Amino acid sequence: MQRREEALALKAAIVDRALAALISMDADGRIVEFNPAAETLFGGRWREKRLGQVFGDVELPERVRPVYQAALRRLAEGEAPTPSGHRMELHALRGDGTEFPVDFVLWRTDAGGAPYFTASLVDASDRHHAAQQVGRQREALRQSEKLTAMGSLLAGVAHELNNPLAIVMGRASLLEEKCEDPELRADVLRIREAAERCGRIVRTFLNMARNRPAQRTPVDLNELVRAAADMLLYSFRTHGVELELAPGAALPPINADADQLGQVVLNLLINAQQALTGTPGPHRVRVSTGVEHRREGREPRVWLRVADNGPGVPPEFRSRIFEPFFTTKGEGMGTGLGLAVSRSVVIEHGGDLILEQSGAERGAIFRASLPISGMAIDDSGPVPLDEPEAPAPSRVLVVDDEPELASLMRDMLEQAGYEVATAESGGLALALLDEARFDAIVSDLRMPDMDGPGLWRAVVERHPLLAQRMLFVTGDTLSPDAREFLRTARCSALDKPFSKAGLLAGVKALLA
Repeated sequence: MQRREEALALKAAIVDRALAALISMDADGRIVEFNPAAETLFGGRWREKRLGQVFGDVELPERVRPVYQAALRRLAEGEAPTPSGHRMELHALRGDGTEFPVDFVLWRTDAGGAPYFTASLVDASDRHHAAQQVGRQREALRQSEKLTAMGSLLAGVAHELNNPLAIVMGRASLLEEKCEDPELRADVLRIREAAERCGRIVRTFLNMARNRPAQRTPVDLNELVRAAADMLLYSFRTHGVELELAPGAALPPINADADQLGQVVLNLLINAQQALTGTPGPHRVRVSTGVEHRREGREPRVWLRVADNGPGVPPEFRSRIFEPFFTTKGEGMGTGLGLAVSRSVVIEHGGDLILEQSGAERGAIFRASLPISGMAIDDSGPVPLDEPEAPAPSRVLVVDDEPELASLMRDMLEQAGYEVATAESGGLALALLDEARFDAIVSDLRMPDMDGPGLWRAVVERHPLLAQRMLFVTGDTLSPDAREFLRTARCSALDKPFSKAGLLAGVKALLA
């Protein structure tokens, strides 16, 4: 008798100290006993509330009760609770009514001639959260692979678009200089500005898909904002969102990677637009920039602020808004990486990205603060209308298989005082080099037969000094082969579409 009591006491101790919640029920499914882990799992003072109640009715969501009841019937008939075994994955209800996943095991015990059923429940929330995060990471990887494939496609599309865009921009710029009629000049200006906008959109697409090491250069933050706004303008307009730009005047350049920082601006704008989806209008997004007031012992900084008039970020989510894979958006509206990546980029640039308190105003306000470089930067604004200072007469060979593009570059260079010859292929260019002296070569990078790298190798053999004064015009900045060639050859490059000022600056640098 004593040994039996000792055995019962030992079993009771095991049940009381078990990590799993154990709940016993009678033949009708009413709760008759449970261990302390069950009280912890479902909430305190459980004994007073649950003894005598039907377990399935009070602790399981309505949608999973049929599965539980079917398991009870199978056990009552002497079978396993499920065709595949005993363990099930279900959802249970906490004391506050919220659902959570559990590993659920059910078995039958006969005592005093009556059947009893015992359920073992283990909280599976951590495992489910980990599985969800793995799923989000897998989806992010799939999206990354899609972007890589799109990048290769964009390279070809951009090359085809950049050639005609360069011609439209260049010819409009030359025509603008010739026009004396103010009305006609204004029309030409609209053409040039529209072409420049198209060029910024193409360049932004390429920057998004480009995969290369970070490169810090002096960057105009206002220009990055304008480029992002140009690319998203149609999307904002079709979604009924008013986009307001308030760039700060005379913003100093910042030492930054233009591609990475441009992605930050895009992410913040897209995030603001998506936050307004499904909310009552009017919808507004305001983007502003400026220079911070100088602080003692701190380098001067510029700031970027993106504010929307949407529902804002709930207080309980503010501390998690920058966590990777955390999102408050609906399914299919993002991976939860945009803000996390953006903040990481800003921090790498010595700054910070924060969610500001919106006060009485409605909506979310994100603010990036970045230290400025203080380095000199060439003007990157619209093409100047004043004739640049003419360089000393020099002979330039222009090589391009697009006759219109070659003719455009020739006109631009001749107006600046250069003597120019053109060749429509690498072979013809080599023939001209054998017959005449040239001080510099401007060549397309991608051409049929002999391409730019082939021409450069031939010039290295025949005219080694001239090989150091070659400028390659390209719209194929995504190609790894192109990037590797430009790096090893140490040649300058000019992206299409280019401006007259950009071409002249590139040639002037070759001859310096």
